[in-house]
Order: sequence, then structure tokens, then C-alpha cells
Amino acid sequence: MALPPKAVAVAFAGLLSASVPGTVVAAGTMSIHHQDGDVNTYPDVDVRVFSGSLFLTSEDGDGTIVVTRAACSYQGKIIMCLPTAAVLVQNGTSKALDLKTGTIYLNYTGASQPLSRSSARLPANSVMLALTTRNGTVINLQGRIDQVVKQ
Repeated sequence: MALPPKAVAVAFAGLLSASVPGTVVAAGTMSIHHQDGDVNTYPDVDVRVFSGSLFLTSEDGDGTIVVTRAACSYQGKIIMCLPTAAVLVQNGTSKALDLKTGTIYLNYTGASQPLSRSSARLPANSVMLALTTRNGTVINLQGRIDQVVKQ
């Protein structure tokens, strides 16, 4: 049974909000692999969870990817989300990303946590993300959560 879009968004917002009071700030590295083979790498990406959405902003502030809707659940102490809606905000305009697949892992604990069905561990206070668009672009991000700002 598929959840209606509003219920999915509420699930994403609810899990993230329940886990972290206020706004979460992080620095990460994002790589964008284009279908033609070009790769863009962005160090020091600012990662924020605010009002149930995930914001990934380049260091220069020129571009932001916003994941606005996802279905989330706990896998042990890690929150795992399957995003269903995202947009690119750049030059004052927004463009919906045509997502094919995606996974977001969030570890808000103070200790590294095992990833389900893997020998890998997600470091303490970290986020890991992989998105694939229907045109073949792959977006990867890995970062460490640096700060929790209470509202």
C-alpha cells in the first residue's frame, strides 16, 4: 500500500524533527557524476535539516539541493530515508530533480553505527546520501554533523 504524498512528507519531517531539536548543521563533500562522465566535486557543503527538509548548499552559496519529501524509518539507531522529491535552487530559480532512486542515512548519535546488511559503519554525527536522477546523474554526499542549533 502506497502512502499519499502528504503522509510521506510528514513521516520524513516527523522522524527528523523527533530526532534532532532545531536545526542541524554539517560540512560535507558532494560529488555529482554526470551521464557524460564529467564529475563535479564540492568540498565544505553545508548540510542542514530544517522543517523536515534536507538542504545541501555549496560552500559559495551558489547552489542548493533540497530534499523535500522522503519516507524514513529507523534501522537500529540510524535513520534511513528514501527520498521522493528534491529540487535544485540556483540563481534564484528552482528546478525539480527527476529522482529515480535515492537513499539517505543519518546518524545523530555520538558513536559510529553499523549500516544494515553491511560491514560499513556510519561515523558519529554523520550523514550519507546517494541520489540518482532519471537522466543518469548521480549525486553523492558524505559529511559530519558539526552542530545542533536549537530554535
